[in-house]
Amino acid sequence: MNIAFFDFDGTITNRDSLFTFLKFFVGKRRFYLGMLKNIHYLLGYLLGCVSNTKAKERVVIYFLKGIKERELLQRSQAMLADLEVIIRQEALSRIRWHQSRGDRVVIVSATFSCYLDPLATKLGVQCIATELEVEDGIITGRFATPNCYGLEKVKRIKKQYNLNDYKKIYAYGDSKGDQEMLEIATQRFYRKF
Repeated sequence: MNIAFFDFDGTITNRDSLFTFLKFFVGKRRFYLGMLKNIHYLLGYLLGCVSNTKAKERVVIYFLKGIKERELLQRSQAMLADLEVIIRQEALSRIRWHQSRGDRVVIVSATFSCYLDPLATKLGVQCIATELEVEDGIITGRFATPNCYGLEKVKRIKKQYNLNDYKKIYAYGDSKGDQEMLEIATQRFYRKF
């Protein structure tokens, strides 16, 4: 059997899903106001002064802290159609190609599991993603697991799968956060299918 690991944002999708999720969850007006209030974290990330994890966690704390987990999961399920709209057709075709061959397909993403899991279930694939921290049924906005980005992708893959069990290991990615995952593959696809 073979296994195929797909990054999500920018590889399977044609844009960053976090912004799509936050806009859906809080509405456009509150989203844009919140982004303005957090612009220093975003600019810091773009300039390389703030890590991906820190910038993302600060934005998520701003928008989601204090939300009931039940509400988050319900709204995430309701967002499924919005996620399907941003899926690249060529990525979906490649996923289906792997499935037709009997390959195991896994999405490995820094995206949050709350809204990625419903899509993974619908696509019939497995999912490794970043988890949000919950205390007493309330979202804190902090991460319960390390941000599934860069080397963390490989750590999470190796924790869940014995790569020696697979004849071929495929990996698909589009950014520097995918480089380590691409390096463990026997068949690598960077920004192409």
